[in-house]
Amino acid sequence: MAEKVVEVKTQMGAGWKVTAQVREHLLVIDQPTAGNEGANPLETFLFSLAGCISAIAKMVARDQKLTLKQFDVHVTATMNPAGLLGQETDDPVGFKSIDIKADIDADLTEQEKQEFLDSVCHRCPVHDNLLNPTLVTHSAS
Repeated sequence: MAEKVVEVKTQMGAGWKVTAQVREHLLVIDQPTAGNEGANPLETFLFSLAGCISAIAKMVARDQKLTLKQFDVHVTATMNPAGLLGQETDDPVGFKSIDIKADIDADLTEQEKQEFLDSVCHRCPVHDNLLNPTLVTHSAS
């Protein structure tokens, strides 16, 4: 299958606001202590993970001919903010742990629900990027 390129270009606005036009959607990232016009980057990151898992759950359910009545995802992450504030720390700058809990309403046993979630997470690109090193480059212009 041919590779797919996904691209997002952001613009910095007033205060801490950052926007991106993605197809016909205007996405906004902001800080609660500033304009509070959108989720902050960390919340948006976790939303991307939960959203991807939810979308893949629909795909896996379709493939397995499973009726998925409801699929709600709760993501909790723990971090030490010292690094992002420029303070010395032995902790990573990012999250130390991310916990995903899926509330699955389907005619499945608890073990089948876990196996279903395992399949979903295995196919989720955002989940995969967290588990496996991805080449990230940066340049200034």
